[in-house]
Amino acid sequence: MVLAAGVWLTIKAYRAQPSGELRLVQRGGQWEGSWLQSTGEAGVVLGVSCDYLGPWLVGLRIGSQRLWVWPDSSATANQRALRRCFHRPGR
Repeated sequence: MVLAAGVWLTIKAYRAQPSGELRLVQRGGQWEGSWLQSTGEAGVVLGVSCDYLGPWLVGLRIGSQRLWVWPDSSATANQRALRRCFHRPGR
C-alpha cells in the first residue's frame, strides 16, 4: 500500500513538471518568466529567481515551482545566456 502511494506520488510529480520553452524578461532588476504555450503565446508571468548556479546545474524557482536545468537540456548558446542572467561576479 505504501509503495503504491509512493509510486503514484512520483508519477504525479513527474507529470506536473513544466516543459517547453521558458521566456525570461528583466524588469527593474527582477526576473520574470512565462512558459511559451503551444499556440506560440506567452503563458502566465511568474517571478523567477536562481538559488543555485553551479558548473553543471542551475536551480531556478519559477513562481512556486522548482526547476533544475542541466547543461545538456538546452542549446549551448541558450545555456550561456541563462548563466549570464543570474551570474553575480564576486559571489
